[in-house]
Amino acid sequence: MGIVNRAACALSRRSFLGLLAAMPLARIRGATPADWPDQSLWSPDQASTLDLERRYRADAQVLLLGIPLLHREGVGGGSVLWREFGGSGQGRLLEFSGFSSPERAAGLNRLGFIREIARTSGGGGLEYIYFGLMTASAEESAEQARSALHPTAKEQAYNAIDGRIAGGASESATARFSAPASISGDRCPELVKQAQRALASAEITATRATREASHSFLHALAGLLVRPDGEQGRYIYSGRPYLLRLARTPDGKATAHFRECGMIGGRAEVLRVSGKVRREAGGKETDFRLWIESGSERPLPLRIEYQAKSYLRLMFEAQAG
Repeated sequence: MGIVNRAACALSRRSFLGLLAAMPLARIRGATPADWPDQSLWSPDQASTLDLERRYRADAQVLLLGIPLLHREGVGGGSVLWREFGGSGQGRLLEFSGFSSPERAAGLNRLGFIREIARTSGGGGLEYIYFGLMTASAEESAEQARSALHPTAKEQAYNAIDGRIAGGASESATARFSAPASISGDRCPELVKQAQRALASAEITATRATREASHSFLHALAGLLVRPDGEQGRYIYSGRPYLLRLARTPDGKATAHFRECGMIGGRAEVLRVSGKVRREAGGKETDFRLWIESGSERPLPLRIEYQAKSYLRLMFEAQAG
């Protein structure tokens, strides 16, 4: 049972938002996010011309020397949202969330969430606004993770970030707050509201943004996925530039699986997209894999896979309906 427990343990901040694991939070100074305009676009009630959502079941696979040993389904869930807005000054919202189910993960309550908007700014250029929220967990090893099982604390700590990229500049602010431990990740809207209140009084760090690295993460990724030749891009997170690389391979087994599930058409093909993320200044690469339908104009992943630890792999499998 110990190795199964470690699988549940790894449903942590890094597990669910592993693509962002290399992205440290900025120091804080300057103005506040409350000064940024048109925050109403974050509202879920904002009218949209297109609204696509895909929901996922989160599974955990335990590895021993790189070989799959145990597999457990339904240790959590997640979703991806692709929303487009019509009219002047409005554009596209992208969102990813992943969370553990405490009753399926030895009581662990973990969440990773990122939401981004791209729109036309007043000067005619593109502006990106992003918001991230994740559980503040201190586990750095399997032993530490095992000790976090069946927690008794009444409150859970979270880290939040608010950022904006426009006009050759990047601004971001961070905050830490606590919420009742009884609020699980599937109640993300409630946690988002608390995070926004905490960020309202936070100060902003401003840095320069180059033309090559002037996107937010999800929009940089989406921009590459919709291009058949999209292999390399750049983005900014918390004032730091990152390099994003993708490689595509047709996956016949996944094609047959998702066709049988009715999630792709009879002639569609599924591509396995292997991705790597690394800070431009250097450092360890973060690997991930996505499965998408070839030629899709709005490629919401059919499957997301991330190796959170050397002994654990997490998979988000799209659910039909």
